[in-house]
Amino acid sequence: MRAKLDYARGALEGLALAKFDLVTTNALQLRTHDYTNAFYFLGNPDYAARYTNFVRSVDRLLEAAKVENLERATAAYGEMTRDCIACHKTFRREQFIKSVDAAVKSGK
Repeated sequence: MRAKLDYARGALEGLALAKFDLVTTNALQLRTHDYTNAFYFLGNPDYAARYTNFVRSVDRLLEAAKVENLERATAAYGEMTRDCIACHKTFRREQFIKSVDAAVKSGK
């Protein structure tokens, strides 16, 4: 997650400075980074749907950066941020519940 935050910051910096190459570089990293996520490999259907939404918003960011359209890129960045937060909100809760269940089962 920390690496994704750095990439998101890099994309935001690119938007703020109208450096579309910086937007593109960081968006590409965001697009491929989630393939290392355990939820992805475990085939969690809710994660897969949220991941698809996230990737689509990153793709819109990439497309807008490619044609140097700051308004579209900014809107896509906002969508990407919303998708990212929605996913983390869902899966933080799921991870917490699973860790509590495991602790109860092990007697800790």
